[in-house]
Amino acid sequence: METDSLLIHIMSLIRKLFKHSGISFLFLILFLFPLQAQDDKTKKETSVPEKDSPNTTNVKTDTNSSDSQKENVQDDSQIVVTGSRGERRLKDSTVATEVISRKKIEASGARNAAEVLETQLGIDVVPFFGGSRVRMLGMDSQYVLILIDGERISGRLNNAVDLSRFKVQNLERIEIVKGASSALYGADAIGGVINLITKEGDKKLSYEMRTTYGNGNRKNFNTEGEFNTTANLGFRNELVSGNVSAGYNKNPGYRLVPDSQATTGNAYQDLNTGMNLIFNPDGKFKAKTRILYQHRDQNGVDVTQSKAVFDRNNKTHDFLATGALEYGFGRKNLISFRGNISKWENKYYNNQRGSDELDVKQLNAELTSQGTVQLDWEAAERHFITAGVESFANELESDRLQNRFVYRTRRAAFIQNEWTVSRSPRIRIVPGVRYDDDSQFGNQTTPKLAARYDILQNLVWRASYGRGFRPPSFQELYLRFENPAVGYVVDGNPNLKPEKSITVNSDLEYSPFSFLTFSLSLYRNDVINLIQYKFDSNQGREYSQFQLQNIAKAYTRGGELGVQYRFLKHYTLELGYNQTDTRDLTTDRPLEGRALHQVSANFIYNSPGGFQFNLRGKHLDKRPFYSSTSSLSAAGQDFIPTEVKLNENPPVTYGKPFTIINIRMEQKFFEKHFALFFGVDNLLNEYELAYNPTRPRFFYGGFSAQF
Repeated sequence: METDSLLIHIMSLIRKLFKHSGISFLFLILFLFPLQAQDDKTKKETSVPEKDSPNTTNVKTDTNSSDSQKENVQDDSQIVVTGSRGERRLKDSTVATEVISRKKIEASGARNAAEVLETQLGIDVVPFFGGSRVRMLGMDSQYVLILIDGERISGRLNNAVDLSRFKVQNLERIEIVKGASSALYGADAIGGVINLITKEGDKKLSYEMRTTYGNGNRKNFNTEGEFNTTANLGFRNELVSGNVSAGYNKNPGYRLVPDSQATTGNAYQDLNTGMNLIFNPDGKFKAKTRILYQHRDQNGVDVTQSKAVFDRNNKTHDFLATGALEYGFGRKNLISFRGNISKWENKYYNNQRGSDELDVKQLNAELTSQGTVQLDWEAAERHFITAGVESFANELESDRLQNRFVYRTRRAAFIQNEWTVSRSPRIRIVPGVRYDDDSQFGNQTTPKLAARYDILQNLVWRASYGRGFRPPSFQELYLRFENPAVGYVVDGNPNLKPEKSITVNSDLEYSPFSFLTFSLSLYRNDVINLIQYKFDSNQGREYSQFQLQNIAKAYTRGGELGVQYRFLKHYTLELGYNQTDTRDLTTDRPLEGRALHQVSANFIYNSPGGFQFNLRGKHLDKRPFYSSTSSLSAAGQDFIPTEVKLNENPPVTYGKPFTIINIRMEQKFFEKHFALFFGVDNLLNEYELAYNPTRPRFFYGGFSAQF
């Protein structure tokens, strides 16, 4: 009874403190575990299985089972790291986390992260002139934080990270956390986090290679076709474990208007390589290092309304290096020192055929570095503290900026307490707070509160509340970009303020049988100081003009319903429905390009004889678009972000509903060391030049070997 009254009092304090400063909230966290520890001294508890612990430092799971039934099932004992910045079992996580496993990545036939995510419920992969950007639960790409092994990366083009640049050959899994995560990760995590987890050496010696060739209708594709080849080498012993990967990819691009010289999808060639090393992998003290590099050459053709033809080229160098020292002590405690440096360089050329008057040559080079010290500490039997300090620096050199060189730093401290209030039934509360000090925008405090309640052994409820923020990017502050070929000018605004958000999520998961799982999720995200473009037509001037301003307020809200059904040992069916309602409160219109309804499906069959069949599909309802940029070419519309343009009342048009279906078949032989596979992307051949410039139907096949 004493504990119950204490909990009621604490929850009352939490409600009050959320209305005031995050500093008071920090004191609440610091006092939570001594109060509960004192109560533990007066009450004798029975011992609890290890599965109730939020920390899993000593957990070992079998990730290499060859059983076909296990391949179909998302392993609840899988370790995830994104929702809490530390290792947790998926089934024990307080924060709802979606995992796309290595098995699913392979079964999908995807060549890059964008293709893996394109049929994921609640996520839209949108083609743009720089590749493929992501939208999550109605929030645009600048509000979604992309990580590699928990580390930030550089290289945003038009505020978007091109997900097609991350190849799948060295991906172990993808973790997705939807909703504000700024309390742990700071800026840019308003809409959620996508964490790309790379492979580590888990066997004494392993080798894998894969080669793929594909093409489509000759009206849309060149005759040479697409070619991909990748190789991986993994190793592990008492001293060191590691994984080395390399790949070469060549894509001829495509055009949705066969009679036009203009291309819709870029042709490209890229060479990528990566290496992960862990020294003393089984010891308490570990040293880790990781290096990733990619060179990419993209080409496209733009045609203006006056029929002028421009050849566009982007040469990109992408480099990431990370290092970490970890020391485990006690039963579950860990202290880690991590650092990374990321360099992204893009050289852009736009050359007019027959003339050099409007030729453009530009450089964009971004350098980021980050250092983190983090402590994971079992402060008491029912309290697990994660705390740390972080330093981040960002430098950009660009011909598109009013000042060629810009620089900023950010210092941060964060803390959260995973408090197991009760073990039967299991109730866990996770308060947390982060304090950021930005060299341009001052300090910002972002609190969060997450909770988990196991109503029954097979019925789990999760909820979270969080605040987020996103400071304007360098491009939004200082951009000066002229595109005479397309007919517009884009200006940044150095007086912009950071965007802020409040996010609420609630999730329910029910598993009446071991082979059947239902899930329901509800969410709402409110954003203020929304940065959008103010449009000024080119009346009386040579070019149309866009300038950024803090004018808009917006919300996204909705729900997701999912079911996973495993039957006859070798079959898995996953179905999902998402409704995302969005509103720009300044114009009182839905946000541009968002579908109110979407449905996803994933069917997998794994036979004992080594045959596998996978069907992935997604259907999107019609999406509203506003014609403020209708006078621009396709390239111009791609450059301008897809938010509603202000100071206009343009008519609304709708992109057609569309369904994307991808299928893949694979047959393994010679004790499953070799495999032949065949697949079709965009089976129904659905696309739309203006509003859905997806690649047309594409056939591919290939060969793989692993030892």
